[in-house]
Amino acid sequence: MPVRCDTLHMDNVAARTPPGPRFALAVQMKNGPHDPDPFFEELLLGLEQALDQHDASVLLRRFGSAAEELAAYRDWASSGMLNAVIIADIAENDERVLRCRELGLPVVVLGGPHIEGVSLVEVDNSGAMLMAVEHLAGLGHQRLGRVSGPAQLHHTQARTRAFGEALARFGVAGTSLEGSYSPGSGAQRIRELLGADPRPSAIIFDDTLMAVGGLAAARELGLRIPQDLSILAWDDSPDARLAEPPISVVSLDVFELGQRLAQVLLRTHAGDLQTVVHVPTARIVVRGSTAAPPAKA
Repeated sequence: MPVRCDTLHMDNVAARTPPGPRFALAVQMKNGPHDPDPFFEELLLGLEQALDQHDASVLLRRFGSAAEELAAYRDWASSGMLNAVIIADIAENDERVLRCRELGLPVVVLGGPHIEGVSLVEVDNSGAMLMAVEHLAGLGHQRLGRVSGPAQLHHTQARTRAFGEALARFGVAGTSLEGSYSPGSGAQRIRELLGADPRPSAIIFDDTLMAVGGLAAARELGLRIPQDLSILAWDDSPDARLAEPPISVVSLDVFELGQRLAQVLLRTHAGDLQTVVHVPTARIVVRGSTAAPPAKA
């Protein structure tokens, strides 16, 4: 099976991986070095299964800073041990992509935007956000809150634009606050949203871990979920399924996304730049955290 690791040196990786192409998935740590990110864990499983069929391997590397990540690209390029890298959570004018291009290290960007000279696997964040707002508006919610990811990220910006467009389309009001993907930021932002007058009757979180933190904070404030407040999170995970109540989610088939990403990696390694847009399709998984809003007194 392909090797999964965070901090192994490349000579150790070389000794333990299949003889085919070697790739790396670079991830910025969001919640500390020991907290896994459910999205990337599932993505890696899909990548591994697809790459294993081609005797290829993928290295998952978590970084604590941008400087550390940029240094790793330099080391990977000079060693010649990697054939291509995946860069996720792209920001505007992202220095990582520019650095890899300068180093001659092939790149697959996950989550857009399109950048000249690199492959792209895009996800339909706009359509998924429209689906989320439509679901809550369809339950009767007239005022929504949202806790987003960091504002500089491309996918956050796409969701923010779509959130505003969806509010107008379905005739509901809404407020969006920026979070950091940590449970603590979810708790902090939900307190701010619930302190407004009038307060939202439903809140969308751009991340499951923030939703778990927000759910706990709402219950500390004495609110019942979903009788007093509905919560809808982005991406499915064990954290969402094991919450009390289980959290309704905007679900992407992240495993399938990993498999599609593997195909693009292999084609990029062969010199064929790819642009794959809007995969996979999102769906709403309804669980115990969403319901119609409370009746007005």
